[in-house]
Amino acid sequence: MTRFGSPLWLALAIVVIARIAMLIADRQRRFGAFTFSSLTLVSPKLPLRARFAGLPFVLECLGALLMIIALARPQRITRMATNERYGIDIVVALDASGSMAAEDFRPRNRFAVAKDLIGDFIARRQDDRIGIVTFGVRAATRVPITYDRDIAQAILDKAQVGENGDGTAIGHAIATSVNRLRSSKTRSRIIILVTDGVNNAGSIEPMTAAKIAGRDGIKIYTIGVGSRGAVPIPLKRQDPFTGDIVTTYQLVRADLDEETLAAIARTTGGEYFRATDAATMGQILDRIDKLEKTRLSAPKSEKVEELYLRPLAIGLAALALSLLSGETLWQKVSA
Repeated sequence: MTRFGSPLWLALAIVVIARIAMLIADRQRRFGAFTFSSLTLVSPKLPLRARFAGLPFVLECLGALLMIIALARPQRITRMATNERYGIDIVVALDASGSMAAEDFRPRNRFAVAKDLIGDFIARRQDDRIGIVTFGVRAATRVPITYDRDIAQAILDKAQVGENGDGTAIGHAIATSVNRLRSSKTRSRIIILVTDGVNNAGSIEPMTAAKIAGRDGIKIYTIGVGSRGAVPIPLKRQDPFTGDIVTTYQLVRADLDEETLAAIARTTGGEYFRATDAATMGQILDRIDKLEKTRLSAPKSEKVEELYLRPLAIGLAALALSLLSGETLWQKVSA
């Protein structure tokens, strides 16, 4: 992006344009006064120097225009994102236990749908830092809070069901997320907890971890995932006769502790949501996106590069050349 730092100086270009117009009008009046008595005089063979007799004037006008542009201070502006952003620090705690493979979020399972929707949510939060924790029988930080959307998305894409063991350590997941946010200096810090089960692993009780989060001013939004009733969960086993891996399905009734999830949210000032399908989960994340808007927006910094030196140098050179040529090479021609 380019702009002029002092654009009012450009008004002086009217003077140069007026002078050019006056010269053209004067030349037309002079040529109109001549008469020719012979056809041989209509197209006389002029010396090369005479043909370019107007060059000093052209150089003078060009130099004046360039000097005016230099006075107007052309600038190249580069918008730069400041390193000090005042967004929200968000940690997404995603359940990766075996039950998240349930295929009631057609055409894919809960975990795949949750990853896609969380990825869309992350992409919308351009001024916020994002962290990702996955949990099963234990919790692990997959992405420390960062502005780097590409890294967060790439690691989220690689997350797999069962990578943290087959269990649901909700308390441990909250505690791990709180540790990621504890050193944050932002005004707003939130955890989005996505799970389809009940706390059955880990040494930390969910409500204990929630109280710690509330004490530290960290808000927790809880999302209970899964349709109501029995759901199909794929089971992989090896065929003893062929050695091939075959997939069978078992209907399992959801075991979601909605009461505890609601209490966790309430204790920290957040909200609890129930996602029974992919569309509902998308709407919930949209709702959280609207609820947690960036409170302070740091101004974008600008890098200003002054560009007046080049037109100034060329303009001075053109004026000098005009003066020099007018007093030497074209002195007699223009007299």
